[in-house]
Amino acid sequence: MEQIEMEAKLMKLEKTVKALKKETQAQVDIESIKKLQRAYGYYLEHWQEDEIVELFSHNPDVSLEINDSGLFKGWEAIKRSFNFADHYSAYGVKKAPGEFLHILMPTAGIIDFSSNGKTAKGRWYGFFLGAMPRPVETKALIGCGIWENEYIKEKGIWKFQKLFWNDIFCAPLDEGWVKTPFLGHPRTTVASGFTANFQHYPSGYILPYHYKNPVTGK
Repeated sequence: MEQIEMEAKLMKLEKTVKALKKETQAQVDIESIKKLQRAYGYYLEHWQEDEIVELFSHNPDVSLEINDSGLFKGWEAIKRSFNFADHYSAYGVKKAPGEFLHILMPTAGIIDFSSNGKTAKGRWYGFFLGAMPRPVETKALIGCGIWENEYIKEKGIWKFQKLFWNDIFCAPLDEGWVKTPFLGHPRTTVASGFTANFQHYPSGYILPYHYKNPVTGK
């Protein structure tokens, strides 16, 4: 009888250890994805192209979509999209000048993992302050948007599988988002397609959630 009870206790202990191991790994993965998301913002601040693109997976389905600038699919297309000279060719610059600034801060992240723990989805707010070169003067900007991203774990390292950004507003700092809710960015010409799901304030548009209601499950 004692042996049976001991075996039952050992089985219960093993289940507990496995559950704790799984929970611990999930927390490690969450922190890794948070670091990935934050690193993207720091590299974007001064348009550090080489550092940015290495955050993305090299698999064929990797994609990038920022507002209505088009869909970039595949690592090489994403690499071309992060080319400052392409965005600002009219100004005759190849790299971000000193007056360029793009401080983008992720917050309120919600991360959910697939059943195998190898992929994940994340939704974040992003608040930013910017100084964007324009032909006449550098324009100070303030803005907010939402990411709905997908991540993949490759050889133990989390990378972007899909990055999707929708500005809520992007306004001149001296005018504000009520008066001027969206100030367009320079467009590139290397996109591989377009979608029609970009909308900004005051449309009332709600970017679809990747997750179910955490209380009702619906």
